[in-house]
Amino acid sequence: MKRIRESLASRITLRVVLYVVVVLGISAYVGNGLVLKVVRAIEENGILYAIGMRRMSIGLTLLSILTLVLITIILRRTIHRLIAPLTTFTQAADEVAQGNLQATLPEIHSEDEMQRLYHSFSTMQQSLARQMEELKIVNAERGRIEGELKVAQDIQLSMLPKMPPKFFAKRSGEAERGGDRGLNEGFDVFGSLTPAREVGGDLYDFLVRDGKLFFCIGDVSGKGVPAALVMATTLCQFRIAASHVDDVAKITAYINRNTCEGNETCIFVTFFMGMLDLKTGLLRCCNAGHNKPIVIGNGQGTMKNGQFLDAKPNLPLGVSDDATYDEKEYTLAPGAMLFLYTDGLTEAMTQEHKQFGSERLMAQLQGGVGCQEQIEQITQAVHAFVGDAPQSDDLTMLAIRRL
Repeated sequence: MKRIRESLASRITLRVVLYVVVVLGISAYVGNGLVLKVVRAIEENGILYAIGMRRMSIGLTLLSILTLVLITIILRRTIHRLIAPLTTFTQAADEVAQGNLQATLPEIHSEDEMQRLYHSFSTMQQSLARQMEELKIVNAERGRIEGELKVAQDIQLSMLPKMPPKFFAKRSGEAERGGDRGLNEGFDVFGSLTPAREVGGDLYDFLVRDGKLFFCIGDVSGKGVPAALVMATTLCQFRIAASHVDDVAKITAYINRNTCEGNETCIFVTFFMGMLDLKTGLLRCCNAGHNKPIVIGNGQGTMKNGQFLDAKPNLPLGVSDDATYDEKEYTLAPGAMLFLYTDGLTEAMTQEHKQFGSERLMAQLQGGVGCQEQIEQITQAVHAFVGDAPQSDDLTMLAIRRL
């Protein structure tokens, strides 16, 4: 635009100078003619000298006025003719800027910078129109995908077990909610899963059978839809196996073989599974490369800090179909809590990439509280720690407390 303004200014100046020279030349020529005629008239008749001089002065004055009027008219028409296309072009450009990409641009027939500007702006207008149409298609597709992911998220979360506030079993092993808190087969359980995206790869589950509580927690490598599919498959395999088999090592090996089958993308799952005898407190567990759970208040009264459950870290699921898995036995005392989690908890980061860490987690754990209260307290502590930093990984926790 700067070059166009400079070009227009140069052209206007050149034409004005040309017009002034021409008009002044004509005026001089006409004025000289009048002077010669007056001089001849004076030579022929001296009496008319004074009258001739006066008429000549009046004529020159009128001629000068006429010349100025003529120059003004010519200048106005010249400037209007040169500026009018730019004004019209500016109005059309304003319409385009306001979103009307179909606005008609004034055609420029002159072979100058205005014509170059017309062609450049016309090309840009057509390009913007194409991009807007492509953007509409992309946004529509994005909306469709987001809708499908929202449905997938609802389906995934619906696969997680419903959380009873407290669960008590009869001595006979028949399960029921509520009942006498004095029974030694009762337990409290609560879980929480917050995916980093619409769908995630974390999982947890539990079921009660024959007076025993079977539970698991896991973390699928990667994120998004592939991880969510593996998560759903792992949950289904756990429920099938735990409904018929008591040996946690065999259940873990069964899930591992199925995970390895057709696993061309090399997705693996860190997995921890346990079985708690609600009557005796006997805990059998198997660790497939997952974070060690934390035991709180196991026969030592109320304590603010717990200790890690020392379970052998076997290979994660999906790494090797002939991997072997060992189980270990512990005793969970009445009132003790077993806290399980994924690395999305300890690796939760601030904007400065500072992690929440195991020490902060230990400081938040305390005995004598319910499972839901414990998890909600830790969740609040994590949110307060990370602040406005985006969630980088799925955050999953599962707490089990023997009553």
